[in-house]
Amino acid sequence: MLKTISTILDLRERNYRLGVVNGWLVFLGDAFLNANIVLAGFAARLGAPGPLIGLLPALLQAGGLVPQAFLAPYVARLPRKIVLYQRVALLRLSGIVLMALSAFFLGPWPSLLLGGFLLGLGLNALFTGVSSLPFWETVAKVIPQEKRAAFFSARNLVGGLLAFSAGFLVQALLGLPLPFPLPYALLFALAALSFGLGWYLFGLTDEPEEPGRTERIDLRNPLLDPHFRRFLRVRLLLALGGMAEPFYAAYAVRVLQQERALGLYLALYALSMTLSNLLWARLAEQSSRPVVLAGAGLGVLALLLAPLLPPGLFGLVFLLQGAYLAALGLGTTTYLLNLAKKEDRSAYIGLANTLVGGFSFSPVLGGALADRLGFAGLFLLAALFYGLGLYAARKLPENG
Repeated sequence: MLKTISTILDLRERNYRLGVVNGWLVFLGDAFLNANIVLAGFAARLGAPGPLIGLLPALLQAGGLVPQAFLAPYVARLPRKIVLYQRVALLRLSGIVLMALSAFFLGPWPSLLLGGFLLGLGLNALFTGVSSLPFWETVAKVIPQEKRAAFFSARNLVGGLLAFSAGFLVQALLGLPLPFPLPYALLFALAALSFGLGWYLFGLTDEPEEPGRTERIDLRNPLLDPHFRRFLRVRLLLALGGMAEPFYAAYAVRVLQQERALGLYLALYALSMTLSNLLWARLAEQSSRPVVLAGAGLGVLALLLAPLLPPGLFGLVFLLQGAYLAALGLGTTTYLLNLAKKEDRSAYIGLANTLVGGFSFSPVLGGALADRLGFAGLFLLAALFYGLGLYAARKLPENG
């Protein structure tokens, strides 16, 4: 265990160090702006309908994924991909600042508050999509394949500990005797500070210049690869299973009356994500496939337990959620980077993320189903999709 921690925290190389510290700060920002817990709790407190609660994480995830295939030809022509990442960092940050300002000043006008909040979230999501492909391309260029599992785990290890600590700060802020939505405004402001610093640091990466691709990128090339098609099938099934992700928190607020426990849930989620990453990194050094299998299996378990647990034990769901989302995040990311052929890397990454991004709106459907079928019905259906994803992942080749 100590050897594993030492390996993933090897920060001697500058680019590696900048990428890892960026991850730590992004984890911290994600804690203050956690879509499945903080934003879902905020929307539930506003009295938003189920589909709107589901739209919040969908906007963030889809906005970060959908534009990538359309940007792939442009990004492939850039000698240095980091330049585009740097250019949109301020635009990404402006969206979060708008969310914070709306929560600070528009509380007496709920409709304006919701409008400003959604506009800021949408701006952040859109420009995250513009920066995502150059981020992954830069990582693929400056982090050797044999170090990628350790790189992501180094980001996740300390970043998760920071997010764990932030969970208690979230709980303290939500417990302050301040009128709604001022506690959330403070959280959004802290998120803007963390993200802004993290994005700035990654923008300092010394990416080697290489000739940009001049020939036309054919996005159909990855689809000729049978391993890519199998991988894509798994990702799409897991994305459909994700329809229930923000509704653990909504269920806790509306059914279990546990809004003040959201900070504790966030801390448990972050702690689980952090500690489980030590195991996932060790497994991913050999193959990413067992990591994906483990994540899908734990996702099924969490969804089946959620409607059965009493309020005092509901934190177990967030422990499981942190573990399975960590596994799926690390497993699918490293699998795709290792699977992608160098000459078509932008096409592989862009096409996969755009297609999965379209399915990231599944929580909107999940919200409609929760309103119609109840939370238990939603959790059961999502568990079915995770189960199908688990079955499909068994057919992935081991060399990813």
